[in-house]
Amino acid sequence: MERLDAIFNPAAVAVVGASNTPGKVGHDIFVNILKGGYTGTLYPVNPGARSVASVRAYPAIADIPDGVDLAMIILPPPAALKAVEDAIAKGTQGIVIVSAGFREVGGQGLDIEQRIVDLCREARVRLVGPNCLGVINPNPQVRLNASFAARMPKAGNISFISQSGALCTAVLDFAADREFGFSKFISIGNKADVDELDLLRYLHADPDTEVIMLYVEELRRSGREFIEAVKEITSGAKPKPVMAIKSGRTTAGAAAAASHTGSLAGSEALYDALFKQCGVIRVESIDELFDFGSAFAYKNESALGKRRRKVPEGNRVAIVTNAGGPGIVATDMTVSSGLRLAEFGEATIAALAGHLPTAANLHNPVDVIGDAAPDRYENALAAVIHDEHVDGALVILTPQSMTNVLGTAEAIARIARRSHKPGAGPRN
Repeated sequence: MERLDAIFNPAAVAVVGASNTPGKVGHDIFVNILKGGYTGTLYPVNPGARSVASVRAYPAIADIPDGVDLAMIILPPPAALKAVEDAIAKGTQGIVIVSAGFREVGGQGLDIEQRIVDLCREARVRLVGPNCLGVINPNPQVRLNASFAARMPKAGNISFISQSGALCTAVLDFAADREFGFSKFISIGNKADVDELDLLRYLHADPDTEVIMLYVEELRRSGREFIEAVKEITSGAKPKPVMAIKSGRTTAGAAAAASHTGSLAGSEALYDALFKQCGVIRVESIDELFDFGSAFAYKNESALGKRRRKVPEGNRVAIVTNAGGPGIVATDMTVSSGLRLAEFGEATIAALAGHLPTAANLHNPVDVIGDAAPDRYENALAAVIHDEHVDGALVILTPQSMTNVLGTAEAIARIARRSHKPGAGPRN
């Protein structure tokens, strides 16, 4: 864990292959770190430059007078191998190789990647990449944008792991449009050393991360070790939600993944079963990924100023609606999403009967009838949310001419504040 911390929270970073030519990756990464407000010490390494972006440059990492925690390497494979040897000799604990031309092209690139991995493992140095975008830590105490993505995301409580660097830039743009914040942002490329399981374990222990999102082309480790470790993350003593997009569903997509990062996509049925056993939520699109991320990352301020996230303890959902049609649609969506329609206990049904008109449906979905006033919604929601057979509630409101929309919303919010169970609504 400590050596991964050198990648995400380094006190000093050396950019090996830093360049003065705008548009080159070595220039853009160095400038992104510099302009991003990195709080540590930054060293450009370029034997042919006196300075980079007005910062004194060093011919080699060995010439840097002080210690270096993280080496960012932007060099072709043969030169990258020498740079890794120099970084290890310097005492660097973390290395990120952004450059491509390694395993994904085969031949000499594959051989050099394996030699780099052997060197890093022997020295107990952690390696991210090669063939990746880099790493980002927006935390104000770090502010590290060690990537060639120009945009520094807002600080938040969600971490994103991606096998695709280009997808990372699209996700950052998407997140910025939604004012979405991140804790850690990692592109892992070829996964020569650090892979998803390493990062999942690290982020599970990370106090700044509450939700983890993944883009996966293939999992290097997908056996019993992976299942047991990730199950502990998603449903152990300190659970954190994990969502994943798995690409390569089709034969053509799998072939594209193989040429992209040297990956081989496995059976879709296998991945579906794997994610289900682990408690990982599989999503179909970036939109859906952010919808889930937003729901799980939502924080509620308590009276003590502490922030807590409501996570359902099960999949049993109660629906409260003032219209039968939307209630039926919500029921279908609940079941098709892998959730269950909660079955109320006798005390809940009795409480509903005491507050609702005779025409109301007392069973799930609860129909409080179209003319429902705020108190009717409040009483019905209070009854179902306190039922031990209910893990969360969905509230639907279709406004009628007599509907007090604001009053109903306030009533629902009062119940939500008093319950540890999550709820969604009102929806219309």
